[in-house]
Amino acid sequence: MTNFDFKEWADLYQVDPDAFEQRREAVLEGYVASVDPEARQALEQTLFRIRMIRQRSKSPLQAAMESSKLMWESFGKLREQVEILERELSPAPLKQNGLRLVNANTTAQENMSAVEDNSPAQPSARVIPFTASNKRAH
Repeated sequence: MTNFDFKEWADLYQVDPDAFEQRREAVLEGYVASVDPEARQALEQTLFRIRMIRQRSKSPLQAAMESSKLMWESFGKLREQVEILERELSPAPLKQNGLRLVNANTTAQENMSAVEDNSPAQPSARVIPFTASNKRAH
């Protein structure tokens, strides 16, 4: 359904709510039928759950809230799976950070030799104020 006309649907609901529901069901069933068979069962289950929510809800607002809750639960499960995948695909953590503070008053050669010698980092650092568009950041 690519050309959804809200006014047409709203008018149909106002004139004949039963015809609206029949048309809504036909559109939903048509969409479910157009989905790949691998995803169809999950979609049918979700649609069934939403129908049951609508049936037992005391008001359209309650049905919308319950359906929204269902959506966010599904989103949370999806996010958990993405996080698991990210952990599995990320490289192993480094044993040592490798970043060192260097003294701004020493030469680049002295800083490099300190890194190569594995000597401890210099205890000083220089603060560089951040500015954007010639305005000082707060």
